[in-house]
Amino acid sequence: MGRYISSNEVVWRILNFPIHERHPTVIHLSVHLENGQRVYFTTGNAAQCAQAPQETTLTSFFRLCTEDEFVRTLLYNQVPKYYTWNNGNKIWQRRKQGQVVPE
Repeated sequence: MGRYISSNEVVWRILNFPIHERHPTVIHLSVHLENGQRVYFTTGNAAQCAQAPQETTLTSFFRLCTEDEFVRTLLYNQVPKYYTWNNGNKIWQRRKQGQVVPE
């Protein structure tokens, strides 16, 4: 039994493009001015958001530079090669297993 394959998928398969997965995973690296990140708030949490804005990949990168000597040798766009972004805790974590992601 077969399945329907659209013309787009046929072309991608013929040209050997990856269809489902991207390796390495693409991570959005935010870029903003100091204290210029987007903040979403309601009337109930406006004061809290103003006093303690959420961490972004950029602000977390700067914090990581103060803590880790190795990171100081990296440029911002090289960090995902050695670290993964933990979106729940909003921190960069050193890759624990496997190899360094090739360029």
